[in-house]
Amino acid sequence: MLRMCVGYLLLFLYMADAQRQGCNVAPTFWCDDVTIATQCGVLPACADRLFPQFAAQASTVEVGVFFESLCPDSIKFITTQLFPTWLKLKATGIMNITIFPYGKAKMQQDGSTWNFTCQHGPRECRGNLIENCLMNATHNITERYLPVVQCMESAKDPIQAAEPCIVSAGLNWTSIDICASGADGATLMHRVGVATEALNPTLNWVPWITINGMHTDHIQSMAVDDLHTLVCDTYKGTKPAECVHTKLGIAYRHKRIKPSKKIY
Repeated sequence: MLRMCVGYLLLFLYMADAQRQGCNVAPTFWCDDVTIATQCGVLPACADRLFPQFAAQASTVEVGVFFESLCPDSIKFITTQLFPTWLKLKATGIMNITIFPYGKAKMQQDGSTWNFTCQHGPRECRGNLIENCLMNATHNITERYLPVVQCMESAKDPIQAAEPCIVSAGLNWTSIDICASGADGATLMHRVGVATEALNPTLNWVPWITINGMHTDHIQSMAVDDLHTLVCDTYKGTKPAECVHTKLGIAYRHKRIKPSKKIY
């Protein structure tokens, strides 16, 4: 992202010199050809496009998901957008996921531990704690924890499904259950709560989606509608085959999709 911004800045700074050097080509086409880029004085700024074999490796797209284990809209996003997109793109390496099971919960310190009040009641707190402990038990490796989260959230009762989902993944339910029921789980959820409360702009609905640490109405609308397209279009490197699909591109769809004002 920073590299791209620097490139655009250089193009802007070179525009005055381009006119003096007899560049009669519109700026849109400056990076289309080495000769044109040279004549217009923008060859350094166009280097990544003209010589992709020497360009720095593009950064992965960082997807942050702030959610609640029993929130219907969180469940819908995880099961219909997040997990399917991860399945499609996991082999490409262009996407990295971090999840934050907390949402609109509130926390209060109680001696050396923390107590939590969750939007959908105590059972949701239980689910959030289990998922935080699950992530910790799997060392935050997406390939190990996300299929379990998908298993839980796609069940009729995510909390009741926790044990069989965790056991079927070859993980130790007893240790995760002990974590979720004690001080360790509270500490983990407190950390996620601190991260959630530090969001700027402030979270006011869930799921709350960030891309490369940023949240906007446009990012939110696109993520809940078509996360796959959003990730593929955000990625600045050579698009993998998994990004070739029939969905409309972001530039066109942005004209049609109005940011949601719904408060969850």
